[in-house]
Amino acid sequence: MESFFVPYTGKRPASLCINGHNLVILSHERSMLEDSLELIGADRVKVVNVKEDVAGQDRVFGKIAKQADGGIVIAPSGVELKDVIRNLESELPWLQ
Repeated sequence: MESFFVPYTGKRPASLCINGHNLVILSHERSMLEDSLELIGADRVKVVNVKEDVAGQDRVFGKIAKQADGGIVIAPSGVELKDVIRNLESELPWLQ
């Protein structure tokens, strides 16, 4: 099993709209998200355990994406959340 941390606002995953893309940023590091809750509009972080097979990942990530009506981004370890967001802003194409 692999653990991921997910930001939440109320009962829903906290998402950001970046260049028109609605995204939930997950992390392997709890502190990365907890230190930046206000940046993403979240009030807490939950842990989800994911089987390491593709079907297990698709099921869990698909549920989170559906709840947020968006996509999933897994932040790389050792990078601050503000840097992940800045990179997404520069790399993602604009959607209208």
